Amino acid sequence: MIKWSYRIGFKATLEYASVQIAKSIPWMRKKINADILKEKEKTRIQCEKDWNDLLEPSAHENRHLSLPPNKTSFSDLLTLLKKWSLSESSLWDNGQASGAIYHGGSDLIDFLSKVYGLFCVSNPMHPELFPYVRKMEGEIISMLINIFHGDSNCCGTISSGGTESILLACKSYRDRGRDLHNISQPEIVAPTTIHAAFHKAAHYFGMKLILVDIDEQSGAVNIDDVKLAITKNTVLIAGSAPCYSLGLIDNIEALASLALERNIGFHSDCCLGGLLLPFVDKLQQMGKLHGFDDSNSPLPLFDFRAKGVTSISADMHKYGYATKGSSCIMYSSSELRHYQYFVSLSWTGGVYASPTLAGSRAGGVSASTWAVMVHMGEEGYLEVSERIIRTARTIRNGIDEDISELEVIGNPLSSVIAFRSTTPAINIYAVGQALAIRGWHVNSLQNPSCLHLCCTNLHTKDGVEKQFLIDLKRAVEEVKNFPEKYAGGTAAIYGMVNSLPDVTLLDPVAKGCVDALFSG
Repeated sequence: MIKWSYRIGFKATLEYASVQIAKSIPWMRKKINADILKEKEKTRIQCEKDWNDLLEPSAHENRHLSLPPNKTSFSDLLTLLKKWSLSESSLWDNGQASGAIYHGGSDLIDFLSKVYGLFCVSNPMHPELFPYVRKMEGEIISMLINIFHGDSNCCGTISSGGTESILLACKSYRDRGRDLHNISQPEIVAPTTIHAAFHKAAHYFGMKLILVDIDEQSGAVNIDDVKLAITKNTVLIAGSAPCYSLGLIDNIEALASLALERNIGFHSDCCLGGLLLPFVDKLQQMGKLHGFDDSNSPLPLFDFRAKGVTSISADMHKYGYATKGSSCIMYSSSELRHYQYFVSLSWTGGVYASPTLAGSRAGGVSASTWAVMVHMGEEGYLEVSERIIRTARTIRNGIDEDISELEVIGNPLSSVIAFRSTTPAINIYAVGQALAIRGWHVNSLQNPSCLHLCCTNLHTKDGVEKQFLIDLKRAVEEVKNFPEKYAGGTAAIYGMVNSLPDVTLLDPVAKGCVDALFSG
């Protein structure tokens, strides 16, 4: 408590302590819980309304809360679903959404849909029935290991997404620590900017996540602070390339070297930058990004070239342009990968062994991933990566040079540009609301308070980057001149979060929002 008090301030610590005392008194705990449940239900209802308001009338007319008594024809359903698909794509196709849609073009989407259809009943769990899916998965892993400069000892598995890849890695290090070093209380050490999937892994697998603060100005973690966080129970050190929130590449080389020195595993999370950073690195060395800062310098090492890197997660469904549900976890050795597997020798159904969290998986996802990688080739990935990174750096330079009330955080070399206010007169979350009115969907972030735009292929359309900078400047001016207009919404929510003495009070409220995802 004393150490924590020193870090967050005695006033905040006393406020936190007072909430804990209140929660320990039965009648006060009952009152607090009742208020929280009221807020949870209010949040659920509001989220449900907001999302339902996005639907067109035919969605409300075709509502099925129980199985229809009669069949519906293919043609009727396709007519309806095409209408819904067009309505949905109108929300993002103009290039105003941050990340989310990693669009390889309509022709590519049509192609991948056909490939998926060819393998829609396949299941990698049965290689004796689907040998071509097994072949394609093996080749996807091999191509990725090559892209990330792995050697012949490297191996991997396919997963459903970045979160599963990270969960699998953490599970492997937990089991390895238990097996080789008798560690019963495993710990992960990582910068505060590490992806939430590591929090989830710690929660799921009974691990402790020790977060190390970053420098407020540069966004970088101090290696000496990481050293201090390592204990006898540390089984994994992790870093990002880049991190989701700020788009910055951690000092993977130094972190991995430290892990190697201490005989600890090191994971490089390349889920976001997976099939972008390797090609940006190549573009810079080829001199293709002239006109930008650091344009001819190779990127900091983030892959197996950095000594001490023992695993890497990379998503193919982002900048690889595969269908959703496609990621890969790579290891420096098969010995480490074996800790990921699950084997049951006593099941009545026979010997059961599976490589990932899922049993059955969609072979169509793997087939379309293989197809898009072979179609794009190095040539295709270099072309689209150059367009995206030029767009990102143009936006970065535009903010630095033309909007004095904002500053870009750190030195982003990838596709994510995070920016914050330089003056108390400008609430950065209010700027996000003003952008939303203009059709932009940017991401609101905390610790530090900022917004980010994750540039994708959609942002490389003619005029999109210029319009974003125009609208961003106008949004800042509007917030400066009419701050009261943006006192609610996101600005109010994050203001409340920052003022709460105990943020865990919001846990049920957040769950209320998740509940709304599954309402009919």
